[in-house]
Amino acid sequence: YFYTVMKTNILRPLFDAGKLWKGDTKTRFAVTDSGFIELNQALKGHGWPAHMLIEILTEEFNSIPIQCALATWKMQLDTRWFALVNPPHKPCAERLMQENIKPEKLDVIQTSKQDMPWCLEQLVRASSTKSILAWEQDTLTQTQLRRLQLGCQQGETQLFFVRNIKHRTQASPAPTRAVISKVIKGFEISIFKQPGTNSRPPVFVSSDTCWLSQTPPAQRRITMTHQSKDAH
Repeated sequence: YFYTVMKTNILRPLFDAGKLWKGDTKTRFAVTDSGFIELNQALKGHGWPAHMLIEILTEEFNSIPIQCALATWKMQLDTRWFALVNPPHKPCAERLMQENIKPEKLDVIQTSKQDMPWCLEQLVRASSTKSILAWEQDTLTQTQLRRLQLGCQQGETQLFFVRNIKHRTQASPAPTRAVISKVIKGFEISIFKQPGTNSRPPVFVSSDTCWLSQTPPAQRRITMTHQSKDAH
């Protein structure tokens, strides 16, 4: 009995840090609705972990990651902020409002490769931040990724971290890891690592991302005005 108690106490920090889970107990953690019924069924707790580092491994950096983020963000209506870090495109305010996301509650941050790890750590530890979608510029070390995971737990923040698919075969301290691939009329997502359960079969999610490549209405009006002046 003494040996069992001592062993449990030694492992307790690993359990608390989310690095180790007991196989004979139910793993419970806060989640956010993914916004997709099919995806919820493949996720433990029927949603994305709310206070964890989530790796999105893909070759499609432009449209799919932000669609995943917007789908879950519109389900999270409270006073905390969202953030985009190093997005490949500027977000469209009109589209955010269509998704019931207030543009004034979204921070858009561009950082250098050197400052990105520090910037992300400050964001995930901030009590004012709800969820973050960030694109990796330079490969982060295991230590940096681990600090982000611990920061998510301490700040109760969700971090979707978009990385190149080449990291698929490499170990990572991220509790949840998913591979996303673009397919006809949607995308396929495979959750191959998540707390308290084994990997799940790929899930197909239909999508409409044509709006991502469209010019915002305000900019279209300016362009049309300039063309009219040129015609005269």
